[in-house]
Amino acid sequence: MARYTSEAEAAADGFSIVHEPEQHRFAVYRRNGDIERLVGEAHYSLTEATAGIAGSIDFDHTVVRPEYRGTGVSGLLAHRAVTDDVVRDRRVLASCWFIEGYLARHPELLTDR
Repeated sequence: MARYTSEAEAAADGFSIVHEPEQHRFAVYRRNGDIERLVGEAHYSLTEATAGIAGSIDFDHTVVRPEYRGTGVSGLLAHRAVTDDVVRDRRVLASCWFIEGYLARHPELLTDR
């Protein structure tokens, strides 16, 4: 299987990453012909701002089907999740080890917001 370094490369092979706010997650789907299958997700919880304290977003669970591990899809999912507009003006927490590690490798993603 290919190693993807951009969403455009992944999209060429049928992958799409979408924000599903009603389910509090970012999801990766792969289309194969007429069949689209969920292959991964990054779930989060939100708290709202109160009394001058910024709200937060806690990425608490990330999983990608085993057959797609090592392809870069997990990193693309993490990147989309932590750079999406839902993160803006929120304190980012990562109780998920994968997102925590991703942010440790890419601290600029939190300082560039």
